[in-house]
Amino acid sequence: MKFNKLVVLLEKTPLRVRAHIPEGARECDPELDMLVSDSRKAGNGSIFACVKGEHSDGHDYAVKAVDAGASAILCEHPVAGANVPQIICEDVRRNMGVVASTLYENPVEKLTMIALTGTAGKTTSSFMTRSILKNAGIKTGLLGTVYYNDGDTEEDADRTTPEGSELQMWLDRMVKNDCKACVMETSSHALSQGRLDGALYDRAGFTNLSVDHLDYHGDMESYFGAKQLLFEKYMRGNWRAAINIDNEYGVRLLEKYGSRVITYGIKNTGAMFFAKAVDRSIAGMKIEIRTPDSDSVSNVTLPLLGDHNILNALQALSLAWTLGIRNGTALSGLMNMDQVPGRLERYLIGGSGSCVIDFAHTPDELEKALNSLKPICKGKLYVVFGAGGDRDRSKRPMMGEIATRIADEVIITSDNPRTEDPAFITSEIEVGAKEHSSEYKVIVDRKEAMYDGLKSIGPDDILLIAGRGPERFQITNAGPVPFLDKDVVFDWCASQGKSIS
Repeated sequence: MKFNKLVVLLEKTPLRVRAHIPEGARECDPELDMLVSDSRKAGNGSIFACVKGEHSDGHDYAVKAVDAGASAILCEHPVAGANVPQIICEDVRRNMGVVASTLYENPVEKLTMIALTGTAGKTTSSFMTRSILKNAGIKTGLLGTVYYNDGDTEEDADRTTPEGSELQMWLDRMVKNDCKACVMETSSHALSQGRLDGALYDRAGFTNLSVDHLDYHGDMESYFGAKQLLFEKYMRGNWRAAINIDNEYGVRLLEKYGSRVITYGIKNTGAMFFAKAVDRSIAGMKIEIRTPDSDSVSNVTLPLLGDHNILNALQALSLAWTLGIRNGTALSGLMNMDQVPGRLERYLIGGSGSCVIDFAHTPDELEKALNSLKPICKGKLYVVFGAGGDRDRSKRPMMGEIATRIADEVIITSDNPRTEDPAFITSEIEVGAKEHSSEYKVIVDRKEAMYDGLKSIGPDDILLIAGRGPERFQITNAGPVPFLDKDVVFDWCASQGKSIS
């Protein structure tokens, strides 16, 4: 798309823009085909978006992006030395999604858009929803914490919800790959920062809300307000939402949005989608599900662990139901789904016990993970976990208390320390761990802590490795270091000559 055409189209949107052509610009009406917010990704035909972040200002990198080949820039004021056409608007971060959507010719208009939000469960629920849609013959893209998938190829995600420019690029790739739907996780940070601007949704899911990100939002009410933006600002047409009414915040959403809501739960028997577990083992769960289509129950075997995953399954089923995908197709899509990376991802170790890797990094998530494993553990329940640096410190002692209250053996270690001293973080976790008499030890080195847990478990024991899930890099003061929990487990098994399945 030509620069001048893009400006004309943007003038028809709510976005207030003006074009600025610097004297001596190398080209006044260049051809544009992508928008980027990372100067390292700039190239011929790209627009570089000068995003102001917490630690840097993209305007300072505009000239570098132009030198790398950027054909235009999106900025909040004219940038001297960037001798390319410039689109000027008030807030680049909030508005680049609209610019990118216009540049890519509004890909959301060609997709059924499904957004999932909540503190926990977004990733698993998104994988479940996509598995059901795939089983129904609907090619679907996925954007979330683990990876981004355009229907044909996937890349590791660098954040739960992409920046507005990247989001629209992925949606455009989905359309070009003949996807008919997109399932994506929407974080509270993305919602409050306006990263979703330029996108609208047909379906939404709310999993739950519990303590997390209070270092960013300040308090639970502000955190809830950020989540609620999805429903207030980003829905379109005859939208519907699947809401967990076992959660008090879900009840508040039901009260506000009424007939648009499909309810689900495992405690509230009045929910439209209701289920309960009838058998649990390390291999999965047998559950009974009641849906609006019938008063009778359907029996399903889920290859997953944890009652919270029953809730995630109900959300996926209820979203599919609003799209006309009924029980048989939907249930088989659930039963045949793959394990979700880093979400109670279980492995049986020959001659030892079972190892479960989970992303649980909040008090609520850690408690759910441990409570999911405790009833099916025939021996001792071990846990290796830590807490992230430069994040909400209030949850550290809470996680320590939860670990020693539920688990039999606790190993406190490093997570992603970032700029903090890992030993200081573990000392704050210890404050809570000391509230109970359960055994615990501190091994700051995460690999050493995992090895200690793995060599300790017997045939009937379960080891939970919590906190990082599918993350491929450990973030330290020296920068990112390659570290995938799953790789450490497999390396230990190989060194001990043990099989793993």
